[in-house]
Amino acid sequence: MQRMVNPTQARKDFYKIIKSVNEDSTPIEINGRSEDDSAVIMSSRDYKALQETLYLMNDGTLNKVHKAVNDDSGDMDITNGVDWDRI
Repeated sequence: MQRMVNPTQARKDFYKIIKSVNEDSTPIEINGRSEDDSAVIMSSRDYKALQETLYLMNDGTLNKVHKAVNDDSGDMDITNGVDWDRI
């Protein structure tokens, strides 16, 4: 579960927060005065994984994987025609 802290506490414990999000992959929300003034700190590794997932969702790859898993055909081409062995 995501832990929440206020900006004063986050400033005081900044290095602990960085260590924590990298050790347990749990983002920490820093509460501002409103939702628009709040922020989330997460590990770089988790951020990159999230970005990759969003990319795969947006380009349709995840839909192809889910469809292939559910259709039991055994065929799964998510390469969009790219021959990776020739690159």
